Amino acid sequence: MKITFNPSARKEVKYIIEKIDKQQYTVGKNLQELIINKKQEEGNKTKIREYMLSQRTFSWEVWRSSNLIQSILLGIPIPEVTIYRHDSNSQYFKTLDGNQRWTTIYLFVNNMIKLDLSKSIFPNFEIEGENYTYSDIQGKTFDELPEIFKEAILNYEMQITIINNCTEEMAEKFFVSMNAGVKPLKPAEIRTAAMGISTRKFYTETLKSDWILHCLTAKSATTNTGSEVISQALTLMHNKLPIELSKENIDKVIYSFRDTGVPENLQSDMVNICNYLNEATSIWIDEKKIADSKREKGKKISNYSTYRFSFFNKTSTVMLMMAADKAIKNNVPVTEFAKWAYKFFEKPNQDYKDGMVEKVNELKMVDLRMLAIDAEIVKMRKEEPVVVKQTYEEINAILEEFKNESESEHNTKPKDNSTNDNDNVNIQSEQTAQFESDEIPKLTIEDIPEIDLTGEVS
Repeated sequence: MKITFNPSARKEVKYIIEKIDKQQYTVGKNLQELIINKKQEEGNKTKIREYMLSQRTFSWEVWRSSNLIQSILLGIPIPEVTIYRHDSNSQYFKTLDGNQRWTTIYLFVNNMIKLDLSKSIFPNFEIEGENYTYSDIQGKTFDELPEIFKEAILNYEMQITIINNCTEEMAEKFFVSMNAGVKPLKPAEIRTAAMGISTRKFYTETLKSDWILHCLTAKSATTNTGSEVISQALTLMHNKLPIELSKENIDKVIYSFRDTGVPENLQSDMVNICNYLNEATSIWIDEKKIADSKREKGKKISNYSTYRFSFFNKTSTVMLMMAADKAIKNNVPVTEFAKWAYKFFEKPNQDYKDGMVEKVNELKMVDLRMLAIDAEIVKMRKEEPVVVKQTYEEINAILEEFKNESESEHNTKPKDNSTNDNDNVNIQSEQTAQFESDEIPKLTIEDIPEIDLTGEVS
């Protein structure tokens, strides 16, 4: 018999659950054993239907299953499930592709999974116009959910494709073909897809900066490596302190921007970093051109705008961005930074190298590299001179206060027993007359110097 395909049909979750319970849809080893045990405990005699033997056992972690349930709650389309039967009339089907998804749904609806949304990429979501956060359903079973949530899950429609007249041998060929040709998404690819439109646009614009192509190849800058560089830099900038650059930590930061976009302060800092590095790398290129012009031999560079300095990779590019951020905030002139950065990243000091000996994204390694960079930037720091100015009214007030204190001291001076009272009166009169005859000059603004705490007086 010729294999035929039924057009993809949409079936509600509650319909699928019922079919699984009746073994009209067999899913996989784990779920089939569970259903048989359940029927036997209930005293129901039921015929054990076969499932596709080449199907893998249920292997999803709780957090992964929970993310699928949240996707269903949000009404997000999930990949269709493919089932097959040996003829075109049988009411019994075996699952060809979709074992993990259907097992997850069945287990959750039967209260065998508690939601763990600690790795959810949707911290906030909306159902029928009401806003919720994942904490509203975290740790709950199906029966513990509000009715509106339960109805949303049971009424969710899934796409199902049916293959008719399919033997077990043909089913295995389909299964191998469908799975062997699929390349799993990398974490950076998942993050890019889930970070939100506004954040993704910000990434795209940032990666257009001229300096990027002097540290990464054009291909790297426009694919996962470029995206990962920006993600790691934003994570460090957002945290303000060294942090392990793990998938979990990066996801937590980047997904927090999903609904609101990258915060304005981080956007501003990133723009400043890119402008600063555009100038710094431009200085490098100018020096490279001069050096090349003096060389008589060697391959000529046709396009300096995409010339990549080979001592940069993903990790050192992120650290260059952190160094630039630190330099900007310490008023380091870009010319001085450019000179330092080229030498430093071409031949790092031992402190920085110590942060490259193990897994470079671990906290200890990140911390060592950033401490090494901080120590270098501090040496180049340019302090803004602090100028203290006082108005002439303030200085005249100080002098007036000094006069009053002097008069008070004279008036309270102890008597000298070696002189008589008349002598004391005469002496005090003379001192008072002398003090009053010395006029305190009234200062004008032109007479007052600017006091510079660097030690110079203008």
